[in-house]
Amino acid sequence: MPAIKGYNLDREKDAESPDQDEIDLLARIAQGDEIALECLYHGYYSRLLRFISRITGRADRIDEVVNEVMYVVWQKAGTYNQSCRPSTWIFGIAYNKARKSMQKSNFDKTESLDSMAGDNIQFGLQDATLQQLEMQNWLETAFALLSPEQRAVVELTYFHGMHYSEIGQLMTCPENTVKTRMYHARKKLATILQRLENTDLASGD
Repeated sequence: MPAIKGYNLDREKDAESPDQDEIDLLARIAQGDEIALECLYHGYYSRLLRFISRITGRADRIDEVVNEVMYVVWQKAGTYNQSCRPSTWIFGIAYNKARKSMQKSNFDKTESLDSMAGDNIQFGLQDATLQQLEMQNWLETAFALLSPEQRAVVELTYFHGMHYSEIGQLMTCPENTVKTRMYHARKKLATILQRLENTDLASGD
C-alpha cells in the first residue's frame, strides 16, 4: 500500500508535533475521507496486529479484530477530542475489541499463536542461533501464562512506549491499577522463566 503524500506515520519522532499527522488524519476521516483511513490503517496495522495477538493469544481472528478496530475509527473519528494521544484512543478501541473477541463463543482451538511462531521461525529466523530461538520460545510460553490485562500492560509499556497514565486511560482504570498489574506481571514472568530454565537444565538439553 503506497504512503499518502504528506502523511508518513513511520517517520522519526523529531517533528515539532509528532501526533499532529494522526490528529489531522482523524479529522479527515471524520469528514468521510477514505484515503485518510487507508493511511491510518497502513500506519497502525502492524502495531495493532502484535497488540491484539498478545491480548487474545490467538492467531485465527487477529485480522478480523484489526478490521473491527478500524471500522470503529471510521465511525467514531468525529468523537475524538484530543484529550489523549491518537494512539491512546486507537489502542483503547483495540483493547476493548480484543477483550470482546475473547468472550465470543468457543474459538476453534486448532490454530494458536504457537503455529504463528513456528512460521516465523521457519521463514524469518533461519539465521538465528539455537539459543536465541530457545529464549524466544521461553518468553512466548511465559507471556501466554499472564492474564490478558497483564499482557496488555507489558505490551503497551515495552513495545509501544506508553506511560502508565496513558495505559490507564485506554484500559479505563486508575494508574495505580496499571502499576499493580505490571508488578504482578514482572513477578510472574521472572518465576515462570526461572522454572522453565530449571526444567531445561534438568532435562540435559
